[in-house]
Amino acid sequence: MKNGNKSMIVYVIIGIIIGYLSQWGRNMYGEQGNYLAISLALVFLVITAEINKKAFNIKKEFKWFMSNGGWVYLFVWFITWIIFFNPPFSPL
Repeated sequence: MKNGNKSMIVYVIIGIIIGYLSQWGRNMYGEQGNYLAISLALVFLVITAEINKKAFNIKKEFKWFMSNGGWVYLFVWFITWIIFFNPPFSPL
């Protein structure tokens, strides 16, 4: 499997986890939790790039990681956060 595909899989998994944690933070801190959620997502974007560098022995710049999963991570994080923020099967 190519390094780009491996990187993207890691980003998608981390994006789902951070999307859930972002909603959890919003539930705990209310409106201020939105800033926490965005900060958490951006911090984990950089951390995940470093994890991918070490795990798959990739010697590329951050720009490569953004094009090989970083943008997908942000999209998955945002969609996951919205789903947990406004559950599709909520009774209200």
